[in-house]
Formats: sequence, C-alpha cells, structure tokens
Amino acid sequence: MSLLERLRARLPAATPRGDGVQPSDFVELQQLPIRYGHAVDMIGRARNRGDDLLLAEGEAILEDTFTEDFVFEDVSGDPVNVPGAGGWAEFVADALGSFAGTQHLIAPPLILIDEAPVMRAGARVGGRARLRSYVQATHLRAADGERPADTSDAKPTARRGTNMVVQGTYRDE
Repeated sequence: MSLLERLRARLPAATPRGDGVQPSDFVELQQLPIRYGHAVDMIGRARNRGDDLLLAEGEAILEDTFTEDFVFEDVSGDPVNVPGAGGWAEFVADALGSFAGTQHLIAPPLILIDEAPVMRAGARVGGRARLRSYVQATHLRAADGERPADTSDAKPTARRGTNMVVQGTYRDE
C-alpha cells in the first residue's frame, strides 16, 4: 500500500460533490470562520470602548453563526462550555476587552462535506461538514498598563504597546 493510500484510509470519507452538494454550500460554510473573526473583534472592541451598538452587532453575528449547543475548545485544549452565542459573547468580551485592539485574520477554510443538506419544505437543511482554517490573531496590549481607546477601524494601529500574535488552526464541525 502506498503512502497516499495509507493516508486516505486514515481519513474519514467526505461526500463527493455529485451527492447533492451545491456550490452555495461551500460559500456558506466558508463564511462561518470569517464571520466568527469579525464578531469576536467587534465584541472585544465594544467592551474596550463601552459601545453597546457594536456589542449588539457582534453578538448578532455570533447568534447567526453558531448553534446554541456549540462547544469551543481554547488553546490549552480545555473545553470552554458556555450557554450558546450569548454566553460566548460574554466570554469573548471579558477575554478581549482588556486589549487596545484585536484582529483575527482567518484563512479560507478547507471544507469537507460529510453529509449533504437535504430539501425540506423548500429549504436546504441539515448536513454535516468539517472545516479547518488557519488563524493569525493579533492582540495589542497598551504600554504601561494603560488601555487607550481602540480606533483601529478608523485609522491604522500605530501606537505604543505590545503586539501579541497568536497563530493556530480552527477546526469546526
């Protein structure tokens, strides 16, 4: 058995594109990690600024992105189990609100569709997919313990402080 055959045998099979999978399924799935990155940056920025409208916008994006029973595992691998999108928004606000700014850059995901959605009552529903996305998240900590107002959506971030860059991989189901 060749190396390629051995690797293929170890991977769960993904549904071939001819089994009911539509190009729009890939487009919709590709949006999920991108929406997440924007939402968490908005929520952290909103907490930093005390901006309730921005917080509501970030929360709405999260609510539209995730199911209520999702589980997020943090970088240490410990499960962080919070109740739905609202609980996750609160967790993110606490975790990122102390930074002067954050930016989550998420690469387009590798998408493996395991089960295609089906038509019910005129809408495509259900299905199962796995996504794998690279992330590079920059977090700006203010100098001297100060927390200046974040204006990074209005002008480039060019202020004193410490940039912390976290790199990783998001794996979604």
